[in-house]
Amino acid sequence: MYVKHYEYVVYRGEEIICAGTKDEVITKLNTTKNTLDRIASSTTEKEEAELYKKNPHHQRLIAVKIETSEIEKELGLQKVKWA
Repeated sequence: MYVKHYEYVVYRGEEIICAGTKDEVITKLNTTKNTLDRIASSTTEKEEAELYKKNPHHQRLIAVKIETSEIEKELGLQKVKWA
């Protein structure tokens, strides 16, 4: 059984603030799990998009949750399965 693993990238506008596992990001931002879950939610992403339309200088934290397998694939680090 495959267990999915995730990394988070936190942005303010176009600037990357930090990246890492959930625990790493929580520590770097000195925040809580609930706060990270909130800024990584699709609701926050939609709210920020609406606020940005009104004021392009508005920039609050947004987190993007990415499967580590996607990162590995992008970097060419996936394990090769031999038949």
